[in-house]
Amino acid sequence: RLYRHVDVLCRHGYSASILHQQPGFRCTWFANDTPVAVLAQVTPQPTDFLLVPEVLGPSLSQLLPRVSKVIFNQNAYLTFRGFPADGSPAPNPYASPDVLGAFAVSEDNASYLRYVFPTLHIVRLHYGIDPLFAPSFPKRKLITYMPRKNGEDVVQVLQILRYHGVLDNWELQALNGLTETQVAERLRESAVFLSFGHPEGCPLPPLEAMASGCVVVGYHGRGGREYFQPRFSWPIEMGDIIGFAQAAEEVLRHAQDKPSFLEERGRQASEYVKVHYSPEREEQDILTAWQTICENRGLSTKTVSVPHALWERPL
Repeated sequence: RLYRHVDVLCRHGYSASILHQQPGFRCTWFANDTPVAVLAQVTPQPTDFLLVPEVLGPSLSQLLPRVSKVIFNQNAYLTFRGFPADGSPAPNPYASPDVLGAFAVSEDNASYLRYVFPTLHIVRLHYGIDPLFAPSFPKRKLITYMPRKNGEDVVQVLQILRYHGVLDNWELQALNGLTETQVAERLRESAVFLSFGHPEGCPLPPLEAMASGCVVVGYHGRGGREYFQPRFSWPIEMGDIIGFAQAAEEVLRHAQDKPSFLEERGRQASEYVKVHYSPEREEQDILTAWQTICENRGLSTKTVSVPHALWERPL
């Protein structure tokens, strides 16, 4: 998402680039021509900003001192990664005078940050789902899922469904090690997506699945509660294995009894994402956020030079 963020800024006259710590590194699992630079080779100017990820934890305080920073917090539940497990004191990077505020990607995460850091300037940004993720009907009898998170839950749910006989005549496919384009192709074919991610800032896989016309069953990760609408999806609380299996079985049995069931719900999900998570909304959120930050610093958005982004590798 940082690449997309920089692309938006560049299109609107900002001088922006991704900063990597590793020379020659570029994310290649999605198509991009985003400007990329090496952190060690950059000399910040007084009008520069550094947009940094939340996963840097307490070390964020030591990153380029005296350079103005905004924290792009894409998962509030990772805010304290790297902090002492025994509750002993640690630097609070969000209280640093260099930090001007934070961006949050869901209402759940914005609320988290407002509670923890009540004086911090926090802006909600909406993700925009790429038109690459679009529905296609009729769909195959294909169930997709991503196995990277909570793998033991994946095993339990799938085996329960297998024991109950509801996976007969259905194909299962794990989406792993694929490019963005390949994921979009699989989701376009898929009728059902099982979501196992938790905790999440604003989980993208189920959102992209909905955009592709899939019926989504599974964990909302807390950050996804705002779009896991019960009228077209089946949200499950983390760890409720039986509830997860029961919901998935209900969906598959409905599909057997009424062939149009999955398509009707899939179309509703896709339309919802198209309205609430459009690239246009994401772009406007980004521009409004940076305009506010620049105005608060007394800088013209036409003269501010580099809102930089720091990232090493995709999570």
